[in-house]
Amino acid sequence: MAETGHSHSNTAQHNTFSMRPEGKAAAASILLADDDVHLATFLSKSLESEGYAVHTALDEDSALAELQRQNYKLIILDLNFGQTDGLKLLEKLRAEGVDTPVIVLSARNRVTDRIQSLNLGADDYVTKPFSFQELSARAHALLRRKADPSLNILRVEDLELDPSTRKVTRAGSEIKLSHKEFHLLLLLMRRAGNVITRQELLQEVWPAQPTTDSNLVDVYVNYLRRKIEHFVVVKGEERIREDDRLLHTIRGAGYRIGREAPVVKDSSHAATAGPEPAAKNRPVIVASAYSGTPEPATIQQTPWRALVNSVAHDLAQPLTGVRCFLEVTALRKENPATSPDLKTVEQQADRAIALAKTISSLVREVAVPAGPWIPLGSLFEEVIEDFAVLVHSGLLTIERQWDASIQVTSSPVLRQLLVLLVGKLVGKNTSPLTLLVFAGIKSSRCNLELHWRATETGAVQDAPAVLGTDLPYIREMVYSVGGEFALQGETAIALKLPAIHNGAQTVQ
Repeated sequence: MAETGHSHSNTAQHNTFSMRPEGKAAAASILLADDDVHLATFLSKSLESEGYAVHTALDEDSALAELQRQNYKLIILDLNFGQTDGLKLLEKLRAEGVDTPVIVLSARNRVTDRIQSLNLGADDYVTKPFSFQELSARAHALLRRKADPSLNILRVEDLELDPSTRKVTRAGSEIKLSHKEFHLLLLLMRRAGNVITRQELLQEVWPAQPTTDSNLVDVYVNYLRRKIEHFVVVKGEERIREDDRLLHTIRGAGYRIGREAPVVKDSSHAATAGPEPAAKNRPVIVASAYSGTPEPATIQQTPWRALVNSVAHDLAQPLTGVRCFLEVTALRKENPATSPDLKTVEQQADRAIALAKTISSLVREVAVPAGPWIPLGSLFEEVIEDFAVLVHSGLLTIERQWDASIQVTSSPVLRQLLVLLVGKLVGKNTSPLTLLVFAGIKSSRCNLELHWRATETGAVQDAPAVLGTDLPYIREMVYSVGGEFALQGETAIALKLPAIHNGAQTVQ
């Protein structure tokens, strides 16, 4: 199959390995819902090499739109799915009557997490980092077990095709097709939303015909169009009603049935995004107001455990990608040094190392501060030291603009807060990132701003996507050190912290 849209098609006959069990139906459709573009892309390509037709969704809206657009046989759902709690999405799908089998992917490995997922409607639960062979085997077993006849019916809007009975209907009305017309429509609907070239269609439907005879495809597409679409007469000329059009001719490429499948953009190829200034009318989220010398602070155990688990999930993403890459490379008997994915895997390994250090830093015991204040420069150097592997590899670039004489609260919670914020940034952004740090002091408050942008080219995750469900806990941490917190624009965080200037309380 040719690569089209956002899918990465590598059919089994073109690969040197296949773990697909004998007799498995080809092109079973899978919706992969995971917000990590690198992991989603790799899993998509690997599952497609097993004969599956895979579409990826990076957020809840895309996932819901895909489920409306096409009838999937299996959903693979990451529990930490962008700004969405995967369990809430799963519960929503089941409440709306979506019976498609669901495999849950999660870094959470407690028995209670598994039980909760299964009680809400999951059919299987796979813990990260996992083996790709295990995921493929579980997908095959689940599809075999859940052989629901209704899931075999292909749907594109109001057009339905049942491969087992060879029945085709549109808006409930049956459509009679010839053998070749049926085969042609079946191929188009199995890859609904994607363009299929004339040569591919010719090879599949008329394998004995010369590959140059693509006009035969055009003729039969017109036959098919006459039967599945509605025509009206306008000024004596027959035309297809635009709101009924399903079969689209893509000039110079081929044919597509249904709306165009959404494209998953790899952030490394998107337009460069720089720091966005604070929007004038954007609501500001403020944690608290405070003045005076900070007091020692502690974090409640439950929120703290949630924060550590959140970073642990971010860590599981690159580890899963690295593990699956090495496993599939070995199965294909390829040389990893020649793989085009090697650079990406190296970057994910560096991310994993940095996130492991982040977790270690968050739970590390620290000495009691010698005084109530610490130079901001010294504190930030300690924080960045935990991400040295990313700095040295070029995945994280730090740019600072601040008054070197600023001193901030020496509370260990502030250090943990900064480690957590930087860890979330590198955990959610999979491409090289530049972090710009601005700091100034006014009225005994240090105004500390963190802005981020892509170092080279590519999009970056915005603040809501980076912080997600951890935002309430982060606000609690800021409050505990007597600070204020706000989101400024889409790629900036602002903190107001107790501070002094040159060892003396500043009054301005």
